Amino acid sequence: MITQTKPQFLTECLIENLNNEWKVNSIESCRNTYTQLECEIGRKYIKVWSYLVSGGERLRGRSCWMFVDKNSGECYKPASHKAPAKGVRYLITQLADNPHICDAYGSFLYL
Repeated sequence: MITQTKPQFLTECLIENLNNEWKVNSIESCRNTYTQLECEIGRKYIKVWSYLVSGGERLRGRSCWMFVDKNSGECYKPASHKAPAKGVRYLITQLADNPHICDAYGSFLYL
């Protein structure tokens, strides 16, 4: 039985892909600290959080990286950690197909 929606699945795939890429890039460039992502599923949105990892251990604190509409898959930049800003920036299908658009800082959401 399928319990995930398409936007949830694609968001998790994007997060896994980016986490792996950013970790490998940090190892190859001999950096000890890198960004990782995780998601929280709410009533209306999937909230994607970013946090830093250093020496294999998660550092304190996290920041809201992106909001994804659970039903439509529309992606929004965060206005705060509680709500997205107005205006759709991408569809999750676009980001999942082109993960190279995304960066660890979320600057791709500022069109």
